[in-house]
Amino acid sequence: MTRWTRKRKADGAALCLELGAGLLENGAETSRVEETIRMAGAALGMDVEAMVHPTGITVGFGHVDAVTRVARIKERTINLAKVVELNRLSRSLSFPRKDFDLQKIREQIQTVRTAPNSYSNLEVLLATAVTCGCLTVVVGGALGEVWVAMLAGCIFTLLLQHFESRFPSFLSHFTLGFVGSLMGVAGQYLAGLNIESIVVGSLLYQMPGLAIVSATRDLMSGELVAGNARLAEAVLVTLGMASGVLGGLGLMMRMGIYSP
Repeated sequence: MTRWTRKRKADGAALCLELGAGLLENGAETSRVEETIRMAGAALGMDVEAMVHPTGITVGFGHVDAVTRVARIKERTINLAKVVELNRLSRSLSFPRKDFDLQKIREQIQTVRTAPNSYSNLEVLLATAVTCGCLTVVVGGALGEVWVAMLAGCIFTLLLQHFESRFPSFLSHFTLGFVGSLMGVAGQYLAGLNIESIVVGSLLYQMPGLAIVSATRDLMSGELVAGNARLAEAVLVTLGMASGVLGGLGLMMRMGIYSP
C-alpha cells in the first residue's frame, strides 16, 4: 500500500481539484465534475469528497488528517473537446496502483487546461456566419437579411472575445442585443430589410441552450444549488440580450429612425 504522507495527500488533493476545475471551466455539468473527482480519488486509493458549484470547488482528500483544497472558477466557457480529453485522462487512471506519478498527471491536466482553441479565429468566424445565415433563413429571412445577420454574428463573436473577460456576462450580452438591434434598424432603414429576421437570426446562436440543459440535469441529479445557479445565469444572459434589443429599438424610436 502507498504510504500517504501529508505532502502526498496535498498533491493528490491538488490533482483532483485541478481535474475538476478543468471540467467545470469548460462547461461540464456539476454532477459529472463531482463524479470524476471521486473516481480520480478512488484510482489514487483515497476517499475524496467534493462540493462543486458553478463558481467554485471544495475538495476534501482523506478522512484521517484530511487535506482540503478550494478553487475559485472565474472564467467559464464551452469547450467540449477539453471536457472529453479530461474525462479520458481521469478514466485512464486504473484502480489503486503504487506507481502513480502525481506530478506528471498534474502536468497533463494543466496541458489540457491551457491548450489553445482547436479552431482559428477565421474558422470560428466562418462557422458563426454560416450558423447565423441558416438561422435567419429558418425564421423567414431573405438573402439581404441573411448577409446582414452573418455580418452581425461575426461582430458579436469579436465583441465577446474582448468583453467576456472584462465585463459581467449580463453587460456583454446587453451590448450584443443593443448592437444587433441597431444593425437590424440600419438594414430596414437603408435597404427595407426585415428587422425581426436580422435580430433573431444574429442573436439566436447566443441563447444559453446548453446552460439550461446543464442546469436541468443538475436539478434532476439533486444538485439544487448548482442547478439553480446555472439556471439563474442562463436567465440573466437571455434578459441581457432582450434588454439590449429593447434599448436599441427604443433609442431608434426616440430619434425617429424606427417605428414598429
